[in-house]
Amino acid sequence: MTETPKRHVVRRPAVVRKLLSLYEAPSYLEIGVCAGATFHKVEAPRKVAVDPEFRFDHEQAQRDHPGTEYHQVTSDEYFGRIIAEDETFDVIFLDGLHTFEQTLRDLNNALLHLQPHGVMLIDDVSPPTYLASVPDRETFFRVREWMGVTDKAWMGDVFKLVHFIETFHQGLSFRTISNNHGQAVVWRERRPSVRERTVADIGTLSFEQFVLEQGALRSARFGVILRELRARAGPAPPLRRPPDSPPP
Repeated sequence: MTETPKRHVVRRPAVVRKLLSLYEAPSYLEIGVCAGATFHKVEAPRKVAVDPEFRFDHEQAQRDHPGTEYHQVTSDEYFGRIIAEDETFDVIFLDGLHTFEQTLRDLNNALLHLQPHGVMLIDDVSPPTYLASVPDRETFFRVREWMGVTDKAWMGDVFKLVHFIETFHQGLSFRTISNNHGQAVVWRERRPSVRERTVADIGTLSFEQFVLEQGALRSARFGVILRELRARAGPAPPLRRPPDSPPP
């Protein structure tokens, strides 16, 4: 009897490292760092961490890693008050509050700071169960306890964001990684058409509809997505000076 080969699962840090490798001297922004499980496993000349409550000593981490910034604020405050208006990043990872509304706000704000040939990674767009798709965190915990479920996976309704991009961001292309827990890779490249939906359609999208409309995710293995990104046409992005450096 032939055994079915196990699917290779690509983890968050590996995804980010591969995306960063697309750039000569990459800059990296992570929204929703929490304990730093991804942030501290990737390297880039410039790294910025944003979280309202780091679960580690971020002040010591700042001292240990010169050139890396830690901002213990909400993403709204970071985008609205802290980041320079002209600052851009090569790779931006969104892993903040697991709700469609907040992640949509993070997406729109982050797009203003993604360099033209940059890539954005959005976490948790493919919940494996109905329970994992519950948008309210406290409700998730209460129902999980009542059901006696041990699976801790909670992704909220971020899955709606892929449908929003598909309809309302025609200038963006995207793929969802099929060989991990479900992350959307997004980059600037216009698409010839959009799927007709209303904002209300997306806001009320149910988990059942998400399951039945899997084609909207445009899923592919991460290796395929990387090849697509490397094959993108267009000139290489201009080299950027570090913040506060004098002009050449």
